[in-house]
Amino acid sequence: MSVFRPANRSQKMTRTRLGLLAAVASATALPAVAQSVPQPPTRSQEQGLNYRNTVPKEFETIIIAATDEDRARAEQIIEIYKVLETAPTPDNMRKYISEAYIQHNTIIPDGPVPLAMTFLSSVAQYPVEIDVHKVMVIGDWAMAHVNFRNLTNNDPNDLGTAAVDMYLYNAEGKVAEHWDVLQGVPTHSGNSNGMFLKLLEGK
Repeated sequence: MSVFRPANRSQKMTRTRLGLLAAVASATALPAVAQSVPQPPTRSQEQGLNYRNTVPKEFETIIIAATDEDRARAEQIIEIYKVLETAPTPDNMRKYISEAYIQHNTIIPDGPVPLAMTFLSSVAQYPVEIDVHKVMVIGDWAMAHVNFRNLTNNDPNDLGTAAVDMYLYNAEGKVAEHWDVLQGVPTHSGNSNGMFLKLLEGK
């Protein structure tokens, strides 16, 4: 006598349960993944930038120079910035800048004339001010920490563009090469220190 045995019943049930479990897992897992993706913060405060940047307009330029010759060169650099913000003509720039001036800023060609024309264009349109916060000179090398304000606009609240300029002098005592790093001053910061003032006491 033959006995009927439903050999594939448990297999069918197992496959059915597995299918249901897969469907449930698929339905519940996708939203969880979507919810776990972090959204970028939309406000500076949400990014941790809780301090409003301020730009000092009354300050004393810090000169770092070991010798009288270095100090004189630092004072000349301050003078160059004053010329750039008031009367940056080619003749005036030639007093300080070599004819063989090598420019590493990517938007200005070599030589004193392109530098003069770049600033003449701004001075003719806007109330340009260049705040020279620090100048360091060691021999033929010099660096300046400055803020270019109203270089491209008339906004009285313009925070400016922070810059570190690096200069190399030639044997004739003129600037022969220039590099710079520029950063627009943002409205907010992650600290209350500002971008320009020296806060360390005793130095």
